[in-house]
Amino acid sequence: MRKVTTFFLVRHGETVWNKERRLQGWLDSPLSEKGILHAEQLAQQLQAIQFAAAYSSSSGRAKETLALLIADRELPCFYEDNLREIFLGNWQGKTIEDIIGTYRFDYELYTDYPAQFIATHTESFGAVTERAMYTLKNIAEKYPHENVLIVSHAVTIKCIINAILERGINQLWAAPMIEGTSVTIIERLNQQWVVKDIGNTKHLI
Repeated sequence: MRKVTTFFLVRHGETVWNKERRLQGWLDSPLSEKGILHAEQLAQQLQAIQFAAAYSSSSGRAKETLALLIADRELPCFYEDNLREIFLGNWQGKTIEDIIGTYRFDYELYTDYPAQFIATHTESFGAVTERAMYTLKNIAEKYPHENVLIVSHAVTIKCIINAILERGINQLWAAPMIEGTSVTIIERLNQQWVVKDIGNTKHLI
């Protein structure tokens, strides 16, 4: 029998720190008004889809987004540290402008040349990929014929996509962007992974 788990990977809604161009990583800030609105709009679009379970990063902004997405559905919900955003060390809580002022070279490698970025005070892209894919595989084994809703983060979702498409780290930031509340759909088909859609934001049109 074909075992197909379909994952709907949602990036959390816009946060206060996103608006301030402040990096979060494992730190947190609440959803902005726009972030809440967009999550509510996505919830309406997802209404017709039956989910067996919902998973979220253990970060508050992801939990807040998940709560808005499932609304009054009675779904088993789980919170996973392995679905958190990349740990950004000394950059967490700082604005991009402040980071560039102190860590310009490293930050430009991170944003423009990810294959050359060396994680010293931060988590590596490889570590994010390993923990996220491990968790998705375990979830797929638990729900081998179901739809599963997951709320995570931009870099984490990018790492998942890159791994499934077997691309090099140099292609990590390839378009499209993973916007707030965007939906990326992947399938676990028997032992194979398939990317069906990336960063879809049609609920915002």
